[in-house]
Amino acid sequence: MKMDTMNISLTPAQSEYVRRTVDREFGNASEFFRDLLRERMRREIEADLATLKATARGAPAGPGEADIERILAVQRAVRKERRGARGA
Repeated sequence: MKMDTMNISLTPAQSEYVRRTVDREFGNASEFFRDLLRERMRREIEADLATLKATARGAPAGPGEADIERILAVQRAVRKERRGARGA
């Protein structure tokens, strides 16, 4: 699998934390950060599913495919807007 390379800046305390954690639990810093990203992605998916389930409560048949697509489109737009706001 092709991998992209990214550089990040950390405070000295964060850098030391990464080093200690990598020494204990990971083979290298890349594995550590990939694990963090996978966990965050999992939490976002679970939050999306919880939102869909909460939306479906009380509806006899639950949301239809079109409803789910609209919800997901709104979620994508909000995330894109939030990423843009962070970069500004």
